[in-house]
Amino acid sequence: MKFRYLLLLLLPATFLGAQTDTSKMYKANLPLSKTVRPYPLTDPTAFMNTITATDLKALLEVLASKSMEGRETGEAGQRKAADFIAQQFKDAGIPAKGDRNSYFQKILLSNESWSNLSLRVEEQEFKNKVDYYVYPAFNPKMPELNLKELVFVGYGIEDPKYNDYAKADVKGKAVIYFDGEPIDEAGKSKITGDMYRSNWSVDWKKKVKLAKEKGAIMVFIIDPKIADNLKSNRRALSSGGWKPVASNSEKNTAEWVNNMFVSPALANALLGDKAEKVLATLADAGTDKFKPTKVKRKIELKMDKEGATLEGSNVVAVIEGIDPLLKKEYVFVTAHYDHLGSPDSSVVYYGADDNGSGTSGVIEIARAFQEARKQGIGPKRTVVCMLVSGEEKGLLGSKYYVEFPLFPLDKTVVDVNIDMIGRLDEPHKNNPNYIYVIGSDRLSPELHEINERVNMEYTKMELDYKYNAKDDPNHYYERSDHYNFAEKGIPAIFYFNGTHPDYHRPTDTVEKINFDALAKRAQLAFLTAWEVADRPARLAVEKK
Repeated sequence: MKFRYLLLLLLPATFLGAQTDTSKMYKANLPLSKTVRPYPLTDPTAFMNTITATDLKALLEVLASKSMEGRETGEAGQRKAADFIAQQFKDAGIPAKGDRNSYFQKILLSNESWSNLSLRVEEQEFKNKVDYYVYPAFNPKMPELNLKELVFVGYGIEDPKYNDYAKADVKGKAVIYFDGEPIDEAGKSKITGDMYRSNWSVDWKKKVKLAKEKGAIMVFIIDPKIADNLKSNRRALSSGGWKPVASNSEKNTAEWVNNMFVSPALANALLGDKAEKVLATLADAGTDKFKPTKVKRKIELKMDKEGATLEGSNVVAVIEGIDPLLKKEYVFVTAHYDHLGSPDSSVVYYGADDNGSGTSGVIEIARAFQEARKQGIGPKRTVVCMLVSGEEKGLLGSKYYVEFPLFPLDKTVVDVNIDMIGRLDEPHKNNPNYIYVIGSDRLSPELHEINERVNMEYTKMELDYKYNAKDDPNHYYERSDHYNFAEKGIPAIFYFNGTHPDYHRPTDTVEKINFDALAKRAQLAFLTAWEVADRPARLAVEKK
């Protein structure tokens, strides 16, 4: 489970517990389903019963052992855990269908930040995130650049209906232009001819790429709404933070010319005494009358970056569906297997509950589906049991998957996600027969109905929806891997046992796990996935 709110670290467990009233605080809005299943379901009981406390314990004792070193993404412990998981899939007879016929999807993470970012125009120094802003991901490293001239090119657009570069020679020079596109007095775009904006406004990077093609060595983009954009893009502009990347990603900085968004006040400083002339010529931009304005200015820039890369892996087990048509649709069961590692040789963050419990559960679920597949009984749809890394760094393994999927996202029916299912929280300390259910009704009420129904028929647990409330201050719905699927419009359900005093501490160890509770919760996740995989129609998505 990813920790987003530092406040939780400061609250004692008793206070956290006091907030949780299991007296149907949210459950009143989600009544237990009394409906009869409108289609026959292959009986999953025999396969559900293969998920046992004994087998889960055997798995977790390895995953949360000292030898796994806390399973931090990119470290040796994570790689050992990935190999162990893959071996379980191989031993179960599940074919390898990941990258290069392996059980892995390699993920590459990058972290870029500015080590030295500065701008001086003549003798005046300007401030980052006040007078200008720069995206590290879309700029190459440039220790120093001294400019003596720049060229104003209107809106920086070259289009069959509109061209600011017709009379411009910008090779080896800096360019400056306005963000967006030209709009007439009626509010219509001069490019589209109507109220809709063209891609030149939608994708600012398109203009930067064009400037590079024209030979420009630096781009200044005048942003009249700089205050609003600084606020809305603060995360992308902040230094640090691991991000998923691919070797062929458009974010490869070698493809970019350095670029910077500037305030109107900074634009005036860059243009000097030509500022008024630039505004006067803007009315003719894109026409034969427009002449790019050359400006002589002393501009000193430093855009020095530092970066790092980190490699992890998602581990996938693919159990192909038995129905010739439905097997082309995919039911995902996910959990993250990474944790917080070992900061030094004396401390290991074992992560037994977070999320060795969910990892063990998904391995057992994969085995159960594979056993059904061997007997030719199911599943009808293809089931993908995926253990992801990078969750503790920002849900990055699942983020990487939805950006670079192994299977079509438009054919992905659901994500059943398990994150911490091996412990009891304070409000349920005398009642292990419970589980928090989050997100089941957010995109597909049918998913909620299915979960209620299979629980009523088989596991008979207390389903607590407290943390599913949209005003829940903990925001658990946004804090585990299912959320990246939900962001793509894919229905998702998240099973969670709540927090406890050992959460994100070295004391989250195996002997504190309730394996009977863990088994029952994993069985419920299996049953929900089974029914979604077995039903004749895919889940209806009613809202996003």
